[in-house]
Amino acid sequence: MPKANAFNLTGQSTGQVDLPEILFGLKPRTHHIWRSVTTHLSNQRLGTVKTKRKGEVSGGGKKPFKQKGTGNARQGSSRAVQFVGGGIAHGPKPRDYSLELPKKMRQQALAESLSDKALRGKIMVIESLKFDAPKTKQAVVLLKSLGVNDQKCLIVIDQMNAATTKSFRNIPKTTILSRSNLNTYEVMNHEVVVLTQNTLKELTEAKAKRSSRKEKGS
Repeated sequence: MPKANAFNLTGQSTGQVDLPEILFGLKPRTHHIWRSVTTHLSNQRLGTVKTKRKGEVSGGGKKPFKQKGTGNARQGSSRAVQFVGGGIAHGPKPRDYSLELPKKMRQQALAESLSDKALRGKIMVIESLKFDAPKTKQAVVLLKSLGVNDQKCLIVIDQMNAATTKSFRNIPKTTILSRSNLNTYEVMNHEVVVLTQNTLKELTEAKAKRSSRKEKGS
C-alpha cells in the first residue's frame, strides 16, 4: 500500500499514513493524463483574437489612382492588404478552442496522476490547514518545515478559506486549491502535492462511491 509522510499543523513530522489503493495505487497511463492535460489547457484559451480584413477596415472607398498611365500596378483600394493601414491577409478570427473529455476519463486521469505522485513519494498529508487571518510569513515557515519551500507545491484543502488562500497566494511556486477544483493539470504541473486529512478522506470517499456505482451498473 502506498504511503505518504504525515505532518501536524506546525509542519512537524508525525510519521506516515497509508494512502488508499483505490486512488493512489493505480498504474499511471500516459494517454489518459495527456488527454486530460491538453483538454484543460485548450479550455483555458479564449480564442477572442481578431484582425480586420480588407472589407472591414474603414476608408478606402476611392480608387487610389487611375487604372492606366501611371506605371504602377493597378489598384482598386488603398485598404488592400499590401498598403499601410490596409486589412490583414489570413489573420486570426475568433474561434472556440474548447475540447470535451468524458467525465469518467477525466476522473480516472486525476486518480492516475495522484498515483504517479504517490509512486514518486511526492504526496504529503498535513493534519489541517486553516488560518484565522492572512499570514504569509506563517505560511512560508510551514512550507520550510515541510521541506518544500524551494519546490513547486500544490496545496489542496477541503474548503476554501479567504485567510488561508491569501496566506499562500503570494508565495512563488505555490498554488492552493480546493478539493472540488483539483485537476490533473495542476497535479502534474507541481512537484509536490500536499493534502489535508479531510481532503484525503473526501477524495477517497468520492472515488469509492464512483467505484461502487460502477460495480452495481455492471
